[in-house]
Amino acid sequence: MNVTITEAGPCKKVLKFEIPKETIESEFEKKTAEVCDTVELPGFRKGRAPRKLVEKRFGTQIKDDVKQSVVGDCYQKALEEHKLNPVGNPQFGEIKLEVGQPLNFDVTLEVWPTFELGQYKGLKLKKKPSNITEEDIGKALQGMSLRKAQLTVVQDGSVKKGDHIICDCKVKVGSSVVLEDDDVEILVENGVAVANTPVPDLVTKLEGIKSGKECEVEIKLSDNFAKEEFRGKDAELKLTVKEIKRLAVPEVDDNFAKTLGSESLEDLKSNVRKRIEIDKKNWAEDDLRNQILDILLDQTKFDLPQDFVNYHTEQRVYKHQLDLLKRGMPLEEIQKQTENIKNASVESVMRELKASIVMDNIAEKEKIFVTENEVEQRIADIARAYNTDMARVRKQLERQGSLSYLRNEMRENKVINLLLKEAKIEE
Repeated sequence: MNVTITEAGPCKKVLKFEIPKETIESEFEKKTAEVCDTVELPGFRKGRAPRKLVEKRFGTQIKDDVKQSVVGDCYQKALEEHKLNPVGNPQFGEIKLEVGQPLNFDVTLEVWPTFELGQYKGLKLKKKPSNITEEDIGKALQGMSLRKAQLTVVQDGSVKKGDHIICDCKVKVGSSVVLEDDDVEILVENGVAVANTPVPDLVTKLEGIKSGKECEVEIKLSDNFAKEEFRGKDAELKLTVKEIKRLAVPEVDDNFAKTLGSESLEDLKSNVRKRIEIDKKNWAEDDLRNQILDILLDQTKFDLPQDFVNYHTEQRVYKHQLDLLKRGMPLEEIQKQTENIKNASVESVMRELKASIVMDNIAEKEKIFVTENEVEQRIADIARAYNTDMARVRKQLERQGSLSYLRNEMRENKVINLLLKEAKIEE
C-alpha cells in the first residue's frame, strides 16, 4: 500500500491511496472462499457449489465486500501509521475496484490540530477585589425598590422626564391633518417615537406641562410613517396631555423590608450583604478562569478544522434563532439579523473550541479524568436542583446526547482548578 498525503487547508488533508493488485486478488480469493463455504444453492450441498457458479451468482456482492474490507483496512492503517486524529466523517472519492488491477482512491478528512503547549503552571493572575461597600448595598436596595415601584396618576403636577402620559395626538402636514389618534401612551424620554417618528427633543417640549394642556413639536416624518405619501415631510405634532402617570418608588424602610420577607431593614441589609458576597466571590473566580483561558489561548496558536467550526457555528445560530422566536421576535426580523448572529457566533465558537482543545491537551498531560462515580454525583446534584429524580435527569441527558458534554465540562473544571491551585495570584 502506498499513501501520499497533501495539505488541503487548515487541518484538512487529502490521502491518496494506491493498493497493489496482489492485495485485491488475495482479498477476493478470501471473500470468495468464505461465500463458497457458507452458501447453499439448489442442487448442491452447503459448501459444495462450484466456484464459477458462486462467482456468477454472488460476484457483485463479493466485489462490494472486497472493496469495503480493503478500503477500510487501508484507511485505518494509514491513520495509525501517520498518527492522524480525524474530526468528523471522512469524504471518500470515487472507488472503482477491478480484480487484477491496482485500486486507486482518495480520502479527504479534517484532523485535530497539533501544537506545542506553552507554560500552563505558575500563571500570573490578578484577583479582582471582592470587598463590599455601603454603596453596593445601597444600589442593591435601590434596585429592589425600583422593581416594586408602581405607576400612579399625578393629580396636581406637571410632566417630568420619565413620566408616562396619556394624550391625544394629531399630526399636520401644512394645513392637512394626516394622523389623529386618541389616548396614546407615551414615555417622556428624548428619542421616543410618536406616530412612528422619533422625537429627539420630546422631554424639552413636554416638561412642565400640566394635564389638559397642549404642546406642539416640529418633526420630520420618518420612513415608517403610516401614510407613505407623507414620509420624509416636515410636520407639526400636537399633543394634548390628558393624564400624567409617574413611578411611585417605595421608601426603603422596615415596612419595605417586611414586604420582602425580612423582619426589619437591618435584617434585609444583612441578607443583601450575604448575596452580594456570594455574587462578588463568583464574579472574581469567573474572572480568574477567564484570565487563564486568555493567557493559554494567547500563547497557543493553531488553526481549527473549518468544517468542524462551520458545523458548531450553524448549531449555535440555529439555537439563538429558536430563542428569539420563543421570545416573540418576528421571523422576518430574525432573518435580517442572521448574518450578525452568525459573525458573533463564529468568534464565540472559535474561542470555545480552542479553549476546549487546550484544556483536553493539558488533561492528557496531567492524567486528569472523570470517574463514573463523579458523573453520578453530578447527576444527583442536578436532580436535587430541579427537584426531580436521577433516572429522569440521566434519561434526558442521554436523549439529548449531552452526557459526553457533561463529562467534558467536569474534566475541564478539574483542569482549571489545577491551574488555579498552581497559579501566582495577586490580590
